[in-house]
Amino acid sequence: MNTKYETQHLILRVCTRREASMVLDFYKRNFEDFAKYEPLSYPQATQLRFHEEILQYEYDSFLKGRNLRFYLFEKNNPLRIIGTLSYRNITGSYYSCCQLGYKMDGGYRRKGYMHEAIALGNELLFRETSLHRIEAIVMPNNEASIKLLEGLGFVQEGLMRDKIYLNGRWEDHYMYALLNSEN
Repeated sequence: MNTKYETQHLILRVCTRREASMVLDFYKRNFEDFAKYEPLSYPQATQLRFHEEILQYEYDSFLKGRNLRFYLFEKNNPLRIIGTLSYRNITGSYYSCCQLGYKMDGGYRRKGYMHEAIALGNELLFRETSLHRIEAIVMPNNEASIKLLEGLGFVQEGLMRDKIYLNGRWEDHYMYALLNSEN
């Protein structure tokens, strides 16, 4: 798998620790919004060293074929991160599955960018790793993500009660999945 791909509007790229300042800027711009949907620690998410270490881990995991995180850039602004697309816990053999994750800068939502990125990412994962299944979880009140996943062909499989502890309480999440045969 390559470290860089392009769509009609975007560049999807695996970043290295040298680009931690761009990642830090992305998280600082969007921290409050991201904290609604994932367990983030403000002190960590706003420290350059934290992002350097995460980027090194992500790059090493990419080389081993276990995880893949693309950082998203508009083609006309390749130095400003506007989103991320990740595939975690890539497992072959009998399981043949991974978990999808994504986040988009607040100023770039509802432009079709994430749909464009995930469509390419799913195609790459199914073709280049021969995975059978891509899973995604989403909070029941996150209507935009539900619409995005369903628009990409993901099917809701059920509700996972008290799945993630966020902002002082356990939150339910829907499980969605896309099978390679449905792609």
